[in-house]
Amino acid sequence: MWKTAEIQALDADGFRALADGHLPALRISAFATPDECTSLSDQLLSESLRTNSIPTVTRLGISQYQQGIRDSKDAYLDLAAELRPQFDKIFEASFDPTSRAIEHLRALGLDADIMAEPDGRQYWAGTAKLRTGETPVHVDFAAQDSPGWAVETAVAQLAWVLYLQVGEGGELRLWDHCWEPHMDVHQSPGHYAYDPIVVEGADSLDLKPVVGDVVLLNSRYFHTVTHTGNRLAFGSFVSVFADGRARLWS
Repeated sequence: MWKTAEIQALDADGFRALADGHLPALRISAFATPDECTSLSDQLLSESLRTNSIPTVTRLGISQYQQGIRDSKDAYLDLAAELRPQFDKIFEASFDPTSRAIEHLRALGLDADIMAEPDGRQYWAGTAKLRTGETPVHVDFAAQDSPGWAVETAVAQLAWVLYLQVGEGGELRLWDHCWEPHMDVHQSPGHYAYDPIVVEGADSLDLKPVVGDVVLLNSRYFHTVTHTGNRLAFGSFVSVFADGRARLWS
C-alpha cells in the first residue's frame, strides 16, 4: 500500500520504497533531451521489425511474453541475440536508453545489468511501443506466468517508461492495488486484461507523459494507459531479487 501519493525523483530510498509497494511511481526528469527523443523516434520508426501484441499497439522490438511465453524460451533468447546488432546500429545513430537507465540505477549503488539465464544467454532489454487507443487494466509480474525462467524468482518487478512522442491523453493510470493470485478470477480468459471490477474502490493516480522524462512504476500494481493517439514510448522491466540485483528485460 502506498504511504504517499506524491511522485518523487529517483533516489536509493525511493527505489526501495517503490519495490516494496510504498510509492506509486518515481520520475527521472529530462532523462533524454528533445533532440535525443526525436533522433531515437526517427530511428525506431524506420525499423522493420514490428510485432503487434494487441491491435492498438505496434511493438518495436520483442517481448518475453509474446515471443517467449507464447512461443519458447529458446526462440526468445535466440531472437534477442539475433536482433542485438540491428538495434545497436539504431542506438549508435541516436542513443541507448537501456544503457542510460542502467547507469542511473548503478549511480544509486545498485547491482544493475541486463537479465540473463543461468547459462549466460541475455534477455531482450528495451522495447518501444507505438500506441493508439487505450490499454486495459492489467499488471506485469513475471512470477505470475514465467515458470522455469530466471525472472520467476524475483521479489519485485518494476517498469521504466521513457516518453519519446506524446499526443492527447495517454496518461498512465495507477491504482493502489497490488496483484495477488486470487485476483485472477477477474482476468479475461486467454488475455492479459482484467475486469475493471478488480480495482473498484482503490485509490488511483494519473501521470501525464512528458517527452524526455522517465516514469518508474511497480508493475505488480494494477495500471493502464488512457486513450491516446500515436504515443511512442521506450522502456523495459526491472526485476529486483532478494540479493539486491536489479536486472532489466523486456
